[in-house]
Amino acid sequence: MRVYRDKTREINIPKDVNLTELLHTSAVPLPPSHLIATDSLTNRSLTIGELRTRAGRIAYGLNKTYQPQEGDRWAVILPNCVEYIELFHALLWVGGVGCPINHALKPNEIAHALGVSKPKYVFAYSESISNILEGIRIAKVELAHSGIVWSDPTVITVISRHLSYAHAPDDFLSTHILPIPHYTDTTTRLASIHLSSGTTGAPKGVELTHHNFVANVYQLYAHDPAQFHSASRTVAFTPFIHIAMTTMPLFFGPWTGALHHAMPAPFNLDTFGKLVSSVRPTSYQGVPSIALQIANSDLTDKYDFSQAEVINCGGASMTPELVARLCSKAPWQIMQVYGMTEGAPYVAYQRKGQSLPPGGIGCFLPNIEAMLKVSGTSDDAPEGGPGELWIRGANITKRYCGVSAEANAKAFPEEGGERWYNTGDVCTIDKAGIVSVVGRTKELIKYKGFQVSPTELEAHLNSHPHVTEAGVGAVWDETQLTELPTAYVVLKPEVPEGHVKRALKDIHQHMDNLVSGYKKLRGGIWSVSKLPKNPTGKIVRAELRDHLTGGCSLHDEPLRAKI
Repeated sequence: MRVYRDKTREINIPKDVNLTELLHTSAVPLPPSHLIATDSLTNRSLTIGELRTRAGRIAYGLNKTYQPQEGDRWAVILPNCVEYIELFHALLWVGGVGCPINHALKPNEIAHALGVSKPKYVFAYSESISNILEGIRIAKVELAHSGIVWSDPTVITVISRHLSYAHAPDDFLSTHILPIPHYTDTTTRLASIHLSSGTTGAPKGVELTHHNFVANVYQLYAHDPAQFHSASRTVAFTPFIHIAMTTMPLFFGPWTGALHHAMPAPFNLDTFGKLVSSVRPTSYQGVPSIALQIANSDLTDKYDFSQAEVINCGGASMTPELVARLCSKAPWQIMQVYGMTEGAPYVAYQRKGQSLPPGGIGCFLPNIEAMLKVSGTSDDAPEGGPGELWIRGANITKRYCGVSAEANAKAFPEEGGERWYNTGDVCTIDKAGIVSVVGRTKELIKYKGFQVSPTELEAHLNSHPHVTEAGVGAVWDETQLTELPTAYVVLKPEVPEGHVKRALKDIHQHMDNLVSGYKKLRGGIWSVSKLPKNPTGKIVRAELRDHLTGGCSLHDEPLRAKI
């Protein structure tokens, strides 16, 4: 058993510090007036002193009103805003578990998320209340069919009042502050259940503890304090429900003093540019598609990017020409990042000023151990790889919820008497400890940083009356630097040859009405005569992209593919 670990960089990570206690400490001295959050939705701002007191006052009000039990689950269905930050800390303060859910999801998708987390309370964005209430209704029915009784959760509106619902934070802002809790062991105390797509079904719940998040905060700062400092500023457009934008604005930012300006969706390049001139960020979220827009526009000439230090561009490779063009736009260094929901989320990170070989990401964060395995086995890959990456560390979740014991055992195999997490990524690790991702054994599609489950989309497609069988895979779009979810369907024989185009368009419209934006089939729906399968009948997704040859919902050729 070959284990990769840099013992010279090990740090002490306490097991008795919870996230409320972390909120009341800092990496460096910060005055109470230090600004840590602002937003474009409510035009509010929040200092570290205000977050500490307001979260405690809201927690006192929630505790007095509902007497919640420790471990109760609280769904947070909100857009990016200051309220999101203080309410999440308040629910943790009362011993709750946060369950972030995208407010822009369709009712059936909200229902699945609620079915996984089964919250007792819901912080609901008022503008999305009808979809949320419909999601609750659907979830109750689906859980009942599985023999699970789930009572209607208590709904609390946020941003604007709606009907007779209690409203946060206003209705709970007490003059008293709830005492700060203390737990002797935070390694088993849940802090959140985040949804992460899987390859064998709909999104599943990742259980993350207080210790997982505290560990990642300590690891990041120890890894590169020069990059993460109290003068750091970010315009945060990635939804806070995304795991990367849970750790950063909720925990790491308040602890280091970094400012996050919350920019609600939908993303608009000029709006972003105006905010850049106002906030003057030092750190940028370089989602590949956004990085490409910046590189190919005059945005940095129109707005003030002069304070830029780093732009984080994990998730996609870029050509040397594109890297040079992006670097010419602002005085930033492109930083490579690697992580996942299961890692809370950061696992490897390029250091400021560090040069990397082509394809390199950076070194593992402190205290992370790794193994490289021959794909599909527990055998060690050759030294340095490539091999399937297994990892473990204080920031790595121990299990999923809402899945079978068999699925958990497969995702978290045991070796050497320890549980590991099988990332499904094929990686190399060079002698300097630099990690490179060279492939992926899991079949997730990653569209602009969001994970999309092929099987979830296939389930919808296979229910359509025109479809005999469907497969979903990824097609790389060089113009956007992202994978596009793409479907391949075998149409039923009763669909006439001359009506293929219309049928594909009908199916595509059906799918658009069922799924949220990032899950849409932007690569189109293609007509095929059969799906590529292995001897056991499983779809070979890696071969799907070879069959962009038939009729397509995005094009006009009324042809059937011949494969």
